[in-house]
Amino acid sequence: MNIQLRDITSDNFMEYVLLKSTAAQERLLFEEHVASNAFSLAQAKVEPEWLSKAIYYEGTMVGFTMYGFDQKQKFYFITRLMIDFHHQGKGFGKYAMLKFIEHVEKFPCKEVYTSFVPSNERAKKLYTSLGFEHTGGVTNEGEPLYCLRFEKQ
Repeated sequence: MNIQLRDITSDNFMEYVLLKSTAAQERLLFEEHVASNAFSLAQAKVEPEWLSKAIYYEGTMVGFTMYGFDQKQKFYFITRLMIDFHHQGKGFGKYAMLKFIEHVEKFPCKEVYTSFVPSNERAKKLYTSLGFEHTGGVTNEGEPLYCLRFEKQ
């Protein structure tokens, strides 16, 4: 029996996270509108271009975000924004996005992209209220692609 032990990398990450111990076991990778936080942290570990940050309000963790910078094309991509269900509807998602936008505007970046599950109307409303526009494109996962463009000299 030729058994090998290999590192978990970006090449085998999805195969790894889709393993399950029984046929009946639920996959805990994705919630209704977002990947689980455990999945996101694991992904950031094997794909270091993704940065994960906890969102705090007055010392309490209220959510999570994950984003990355495309060095070649000079844009950011927000791949996760999640607010804990106890804290939804209080504006934390919007304020976290405003903080993120304020941060990335300081860098040589002209665009920020994001996507979301098509049925997530709350995400669509949030992103469009901040100036994101649908590009007409979709991600490999079939999610609509939205972009926020900065006016920079």
